[in-house]
Amino acid sequence: MTYSLDFIVNVVILVMLAVMIGYCIVLNSRLKAFRNMKQELGEIINQLNASTSHAQKSISEFKNVVFEEEKKLADKLKEASEMADELDMINQTGSNLADRIEKGLTGDQKQSAEENLTVIGDENKISERISLSDLDKEESRVDQEDNLRESIRNIR
Repeated sequence: MTYSLDFIVNVVILVMLAVMIGYCIVLNSRLKAFRNMKQELGEIINQLNASTSHAQKSISEFKNVVFEEEKKLADKLKEASEMADELDMINQTGSNLADRIEKGLTGDQKQSAEENLTVIGDENKISERISLSDLDKEESRVDQEDNLRESIRNIR
């Protein structure tokens, strides 16, 4: 069996064509897969764009909410500061008033008591006698002043 050169060349070309057809079939299937992946990738990119725009809207809405809440908080802080200042002023006024009352009870009343005793002493010289009811009144007044002083100290 002798094969002619034309026959051998034709067989080689036929084999090469068969390999080329097989390669084209594989390449075609890979191109179809690539096109499908390209389409899926396009859908993913569209979803990503939609998610990004939704996130941007949400962020802007969140910024607006934060700004509004920050404004409300600043108003509340300002109101609380004003109330604290007012309470401080009330506290100082109350302390000053308590000090004045205490000074009035301790300082002026001692002088008044001493003056009353002096007056009673002068009356004693005049009349040579003091009634027991006057002494009881003076003692009850002094007891009331002591109770009031003690109450004011307890309040502080």
